[in-house]
Amino acid sequence: MGSSYLTVIVLVVFLTILFLISIKASRSNKATTDDFYLANRGLGTIVLVMTTGASFFSTWTLLGAVGNFYRDGVWFMGFPAWAVVHAIFIWIFGARIWYLGKKYGFITPGDLMEKFYGTPKARVLITAIGIIGLLPVMLIQVTGGAQALNSLTLGDIPYWVGVLIMGVFVGFIVTLSGGRGAAWGDTFMGLFFGFTLIGLALTFIYQSGGVTAFNNIVDVTPEVLTNHGNFFGMLELALGLGLSFWLMPHMWQKFYSASTPTSLAKMSMVTPFWNSWVMAICAMFIGILAHTPDLVPNLTQENSDNIIPLFFSDAPPIFGSIIVAAIVAAAISTINSQLLSSASLIVTDIYVRFVNPEMSEKKKTWIGRGTVIGLTGLIVIVAFFPFAQGFLVPISELGYSISIQVLPAVLGPLVWRKAKASAAVWSMVAGMATLALVNILDTPIILGGGTAGLIVATIVFVGGSLLSKKTTTAIQHEFHDGLKEALYGKEN
Repeated sequence: MGSSYLTVIVLVVFLTILFLISIKASRSNKATTDDFYLANRGLGTIVLVMTTGASFFSTWTLLGAVGNFYRDGVWFMGFPAWAVVHAIFIWIFGARIWYLGKKYGFITPGDLMEKFYGTPKARVLITAIGIIGLLPVMLIQVTGGAQALNSLTLGDIPYWVGVLIMGVFVGFIVTLSGGRGAAWGDTFMGLFFGFTLIGLALTFIYQSGGVTAFNNIVDVTPEVLTNHGNFFGMLELALGLGLSFWLMPHMWQKFYSASTPTSLAKMSMVTPFWNSWVMAICAMFIGILAHTPDLVPNLTQENSDNIIPLFFSDAPPIFGSIIVAAIVAAAISTINSQLLSSASLIVTDIYVRFVNPEMSEKKKTWIGRGTVIGLTGLIVIVAFFPFAQGFLVPISELGYSISIQVLPAVLGPLVWRKAKASAAVWSMVAGMATLALVNILDTPIILGGGTAGLIVATIVFVGGSLLSKKTTTAIQHEFHDGLKEALYGKEN
């Protein structure tokens, strides 16, 4: 029980630091939606890099990805390989999203979609898909943190207590400090859990034999060093991870939050190293080397998402306590932005747009805070259902697969002026319907639901736009003429 007390003390110290950061951020807040959701569009390069990385890689990395590498071995290398291409998406789409958001004052992806396509249906659909896609990913932050806390304290801190700690604290600091507090907190938490992950990887390498570590694995479990096929399973994962990086609402809003497009360009150069080679490769080392005999006590396939907590279960309590803090940091640094983004979608795209469009900025902000609290309560309740407590990667993968169904439709305002509203709307409907059918029914196709949905959505979008007899609207020309001038200059 003494080790549990130390864990609680370290966790309280960590949460206190994060609380103080949130207090500091809240003192700079203004009663506007720009400030509450987007940190007044003033994030610089360093904070952008940290908040973007911390918002995407979370308990998924410290727990779920490590467990998946243990179960699937090098086959799971599609995870870090696709993380590299995130930089390309920032470079291609980041400045475009930033420019349009800045010019028209967009808060959400739905703002942009309705403006370009001229129909509220586009707003409603991208908002609904965004919220549905975020729910599974928010859920694993709470369940993963609670499971790790329970595991490292050998059950002294029950799962339900961990869920309440995660939910209450996150809901409080997000309500208090908004987007600025989330970004500043992410910088602290991202550095903390990132360097903790590096230290963990080096520890596993050392404990597994140093430079000969993988040679030892060949003798023990050679199958984890062999690609076992299942190309379409990896394609599903790769598309979800690669595309959702910029399509999920909280990631899209990071582009709105940048101070300048130059900050985004610099971020794109750092992203492959921080998001892939540091976070993802470290997870690979830990997961595969966990097969070293007697390295991780009581490890089985069923509890492999808890490799890191199990590794420290027999270590001096201070180490396990730091690991708990790192896992909680990974969880909070993701769910804070996701809660804030979900609230912005509900308030801006639904309530303000269709119920009370004349609402003051101050009231919008307060309703946003209330929505954050309500969403936090919902996530906490769902976390107690058995289906929410499974392996972290499959749960989050569902969220990624849902989120990418909007890809064809969002390419209209960003790169294709001839896109048509009806095609965009029906592409999102078709993509989601296909995803649902593949996952619910025992279909004979070999593609995953996300991949199949994306293919159908693309066909509907491109085909519908080309076949439509409607002309390109004035606002569509305005979007793309403005982008062309901003990106390439007037002479082009």
